[in-house]
Amino acid sequence: MSDDFHDGNDARRYRARLRRQRRYQADYRSKLKRVRAPQKADIAAACFEELLVILGRDSKAVTGFVNAVLRRLAERFDQREVADRFSHLVARAARDHANRGGSS
Repeated sequence: MSDDFHDGNDARRYRARLRRQRRYQADYRSKLKRVRAPQKADIAAACFEELLVILGRDSKAVTGFVNAVLRRLAERFDQREVADRFSHLVARAARDHANRGGSS
């Protein structure tokens, strides 16, 4: 290809960098697992699960926050589907929490 301005070593250096990044990420995830440190997704999931429990007890507890979340989701998804899915998640969390005998 005449428009290709890369020399022959670029691809080799690029692949080597990707291998180093993969190794670093694997080591980092392994370290987090070994020391039992939560990742961002774990913290977000715990926050969301607790929010669902709170809403299951009192649907008006954090109305402003919930409305902001629903508005943000409705920018990318169908508004009715967002509301239905969120309601189902709240109901399930309330059921699960009651079945565990939770009082938090």
